[in-house]
Amino acid sequence: MGNCTELQSRQLKDFESLSSEVKQELLRTSESLSIPKGEVIFKENQPLHKLYCINKGACKFSKVDNIGQEHVLRFLGKGEIMGKRSLLTNNGAEVSAVALSDIELCCLDKNTFLKSLKENPGFLQDFLDVLIEDVNINEYTRIIFCVHKGIKQRLAHLLVYLLKKYGADRNGRLWVRLKREDMATVLGTSPEYVINLLTNFKNAGLINTVRSEIHVLSKEGLERIGNS
Repeated sequence: MGNCTELQSRQLKDFESLSSEVKQELLRTSESLSIPKGEVIFKENQPLHKLYCINKGACKFSKVDNIGQEHVLRFLGKGEIMGKRSLLTNNGAEVSAVALSDIELCCLDKNTFLKSLKENPGFLQDFLDVLIEDVNINEYTRIIFCVHKGIKQRLAHLLVYLLKKYGADRNGRLWVRLKREDMATVLGTSPEYVINLLTNFKNAGLINTVRSEIHVLSKEGLERIGNS
């Protein structure tokens, strides 16, 4: 661990609205953090004293209900920030964040960050734009979690969403690997049913699977299923 060497965040426009002096202060009080795949970044209700900027990798937001069932609410990746509401409200985190891959974070000190918001109107506007973007993202992903859609349609949407959000290599291999259990949690079904649906997609020539990897062969075909 140590200080971050640079400030990066697509959502905050790479901090371009801040002066060099303010950026240096943010860096001086920052912390660089590496979290391995599968590890918890922060837990639901945990007090947060930092803003987390994702420099590399991916994670998921989830909540646990009264009977211990996990509900995945959102996926995040490079350029996005976490911990916004907790910093503003002084309440604990509303969700748990778990790394879906090895993840690199730049953690910004709460007091320094809030001071930067207060003293820099342009930066405050950038931050407000992030909050608005979050609302739009939630609307975009709503169909994946919508129980009124069939699981087959929602799984197709989920694969297209992962492709668009995190990308793939030239062979269509999704950069982010979701466990079948995670997919089942998102879709509200069993891992066995997800495996059966993925086999159907594979037989239809829409995807290929190599162990835990998924290769998207026809984004258009998946979109047709998702919209059917």
